[in-house]
Amino acid sequence: MNQTRIFNLIGATNTQVAQLRIKAMNKTNILFLYLITVTLLVGCDDCNDCKDLQQKSVLVQDANGTNLLFGDSAIFNPEEATLLTEGDTPQALFIDEDTQTLQFSLEDNETTYFLHLDANNNDTLVFELSERESERCCGNQTFSTSTQLNGTMVENSDTITIVK
Repeated sequence: MNQTRIFNLIGATNTQVAQLRIKAMNKTNILFLYLITVTLLVGCDDCNDCKDLQQKSVLVQDANGTNLLFGDSAIFNPEEATLLTEGDTPQALFIDEDTQTLQFSLEDNETTYFLHLDANNNDTLVFELSERESERCCGNQTFSTSTQLNGTMVENSDTITIVK
């Protein structure tokens, strides 16, 4: 027996039956929206779908703007360069031949980096860090708000120029 006949048997009019169906549909729609909202919120609550790290590039030049890592005038071997954080923890340092720079990622809670180009050329990079919502994935991105090179404030850009 369908619902309309049951409601008619208990004395409900067609209008009342329609109103009951609308109420039932509204409750179903509200429940459905609630479940979707909760699913979306829980899905990004403790998000680890990626780690979005800010990339920094290091360009090493002389006073005339000649690249000292790549090309005929190079005096440093980029493959011998190392990057450490406080506690002498090694950090990944990538050679980007296209931009002729060394690249690394800012790590959460790591503000001081030591760049060793060779045994006699060491530079200290200090960053003030903050977080912002990531544009690439769920979660936050650590980024720098200021940059110091060997104790001197420098432009806070993605490319840090070291003049030797």
